[in-house]
Amino acid sequence: MNFAISLDNNYVMPCLALITSIFENNRQNDCRIYLLTDGLTDENVSKFDRLADIYKQQIVVKQIPKELYDSLPFYKRYTFATYNRFMIADLIEDSKVIYLDGDIIVRHDLSDLWNTPLDGYACGVVEDQRGDDIFVHNRNKIATPYFNAGVLFINLDYWRQNDIGQKMVTYLKEHTDTCLFPDQDAANKTLSGKVLYLDFKYNFMEDWFYPTSEWQIHFSKWDRILEDRKDPYIVHYCRGLKPWFKECVHPLKPDFIRYATMYDFIGYKERKYFPLSYKIVTYLQYRLRQIEASFGK
Repeated sequence: MNFAISLDNNYVMPCLALITSIFENNRQNDCRIYLLTDGLTDENVSKFDRLADIYKQQIVVKQIPKELYDSLPFYKRYTFATYNRFMIADLIEDSKVIYLDGDIIVRHDLSDLWNTPLDGYACGVVEDQRGDDIFVHNRNKIATPYFNAGVLFINLDYWRQNDIGQKMVTYLKEHTDTCLFPDQDAANKTLSGKVLYLDFKYNFMEDWFYPTSEWQIHFSKWDRILEDRKDPYIVHYCRGLKPWFKECVHPLKPDFIRYATMYDFIGYKERKYFPLSYKIVTYLQYRLRQIEASFGK
């Protein structure tokens, strides 16, 4: 099985936890992990080498020259690593690969997913937690269910034959103002009608652990989501409060911590999402509103 993960030096710890979860739950499979990056320190590369040696699996670093993306927009949240999947078919010579974001863990054997036929499809995808949000559809001018790009089971032969990567790059260049989620919006527009929708368990997102009254996906899909919630295969921590933050209350946070603490060199350390300075400012704003309200009486 082939996997691809996009990362930079800031995301090494979560990616080590992710790869550990892949290896732990797919011991009977030969796994090859491709790391798509614009550069990792020697120290970080050595950590991936140690992990590969422990499990006798392959981890291959694929360095992407930055000039490939010179003309693409970069935002605080969406960095160089966000766009690495665009050129994935040019970087990996295999016929298929499972692309995973770094804020994910794998909980089960993925042989069934790997053996799913992709003939005639660009990739296998899972609908996004906002898959039926009319505002998302209208903004991107798509009529097909909006999918999440954090897990893509990619038919690399199809991508090469149809120049998918370049089409996504071109779309993003021409629609920078409307692509609020750059790589995901570009993928949805370019691949509309060309994807196979997979079970929700293969990219189980955070909103689906909340009450159905808060969901932005059609009620006809609720039963399938609720069933997959019992035992998801791939968990995607896709909100801002990642499981390495103290304030995270995700019900499967312990699953991430299990893999992140399996080996000391992974370097897991719980962090605070809201620093003291944020709490002080928030408290002062609250007190100011109280004072203003008292004068208004």
